[in-house]
Amino acid sequence: MRLLKERKTLLVTVIVCVALLLLISQAAFATDGVRLSASSEKGDVGDEVTVTISIENALDTEGGQFDLSFDADVVEPVSAARGGFVPDISGNLFDYNLDLAEGKLRVVWVTAEGATSDSGTVGTITFEILDEDDTTLTFSNIVMSPEDVDVAAPRSGSIEYDPVDELQKAIDAANKAIADLPDPEDITLADKPDVEKARDLVKEAKDLGATDADFDDLKKLEDAEKMIAKLEAIKAADDAILALPSVDVLTLDDKPAVVAARSLVDKAKTEHGAVDADFTYLDRLRAAENRIKELEGLVPTPPTGDMNYLLPLGLLIVLAGLFFFVKRSRPVSR
Repeated sequence: MRLLKERKTLLVTVIVCVALLLLISQAAFATDGVRLSASSEKGDVGDEVTVTISIENALDTEGGQFDLSFDADVVEPVSAARGGFVPDISGNLFDYNLDLAEGKLRVVWVTAEGATSDSGTVGTITFEILDEDDTTLTFSNIVMSPEDVDVAAPRSGSIEYDPVDELQKAIDAANKAIADLPDPEDITLADKPDVEKARDLVKEAKDLGATDADFDDLKKLEDAEKMIAKLEAIKAADDAILALPSVDVLTLDDKPAVVAARSLVDKAKTEHGAVDADFTYLDRLRAAENRIKELEGLVPTPPTGDMNYLLPLGLLIVLAGLFFFVKRSRPVSR
C-alpha cells in the first residue's frame, strides 16, 4: 500500500514537471516570435497624441498587417506615418485605413527585399482625444510575411486622459500666440488682431496666477505692441494730411486742419520714434503749411509777390546802367 502511494506521488511530480517544461518552452517560443507593441500616451481633451507601433524579432520579414482597436467615443485617429522599419524606397509600402470600422483601423506594410533590422518603428498613429476617459489599444488580425513567421502575443497600448493644469495650459497658449507673431520689425497693421489676442492670452494667464517669468518671450509681444502703436500714429497723421484740401483751393479756414495734421506728425515722431521717411504725404503737408503762410502774408506769394519786388529793382538797375553808359559816351565840350 505504501509503495503504491509513493508511485502515485512520483507520477504527479513527473506530470507537474512536464507541464512546467511545456509552459516554459511555450513562453520561450512566444518570446522568439515577431512581436508588435503600441506605446501608451497621455493627453487632455482636444490634444493630439502620437502612438508608436514598434516591432521586435522581425529580421528578414517581408511585411505584415494588423488591426488596432480603440474606443471611438474617447479618441479618433487623424493621421498615420511610416516609421524607420519600413524605409521609403522602391518596392516598400506603408498604407493604412483609419476608418476600417467603428473603433478599428488597419495598417499594412511591405519590405520587399526583407527587413534589414531586427526591430524598429513600423509607423506612428496620431489620435485626437475626444473625451475625459481612457482607452486601450489592442491588436488583432496580425498577419506576417512569409507565412511561416512565428508571431508572439502583441503588447497593447493605451491613451489616458491626463488634464493639463489650467494655469499651465493658459501659459502655453499665450507662449504659442507670441511665438506665432512676426518679428517686430516685420509687423504690419494687419497683424494687430493677432497681437491683441496674444496680449489677452497673457492677461488670462496672469489672472490665473502667472507672472512675467512664465512667458518665453514677453519682450517680443511688447515690441510688437509698440510697433502697432507707431504704425497707427503714422497712419493717423497720413490720413489727416490726405484729408486736407489741395494747395490751389486751400484757404485760411483750413489752417486748424493743417496745424492738427502737423501735430499728429510731431506726436508720431516724439512718442513713437517715427522719422520723415515713415510718412507718405509729408510733402503735401509742407506745401499746405507754406500756402497758409502766404495767405497770412508771412512770405511772398509767387508769382505776384516776389515779382512785384524784383521787376522794379531790375528796371532801376538797367536804367542806371544806361544813364552812366550814355554819360560816359558824350564828348566833353571845351
